[in-house]
Amino acid sequence: MYHRHISEWNYTKCSKPFASQQEASEYMKDKDLAGYVLERESGFTAVCPTYPDGYYPDAKVVLTLENSKGDLQAKRASSPSCC
Repeated sequence: MYHRHISEWNYTKCSKPFASQQEASEYMKDKDLAGYVLERESGFTAVCPTYPDGYYPDAKVVLTLENSKGDLQAKRASSPSCC
C-alpha cells in the first residue's frame, strides 16, 4: 500500500537510477531523502526506505542514508522484529 508521505519520495520516484554512487548519494542528500543506494549490474539506484529486499535481485546495498526527519529510523521502528 502506498503511504501518503515518506519524506519527498513518492511512488513514481521511489527508485532512481544513477551512473555513480556519488551521484546517487548527492541527489539524496540534496533532497534530504532517506533510503539506500544500491549497486547494480548497470550502475547505481537510489531507493526509498520502503524498498523491499530482493526487489532487484542484482542489487547490493552500498550506502544507507538518513534524512533530517528520521524517516529511515521510523521505518525500522515500525517494522516487526524477529523472535
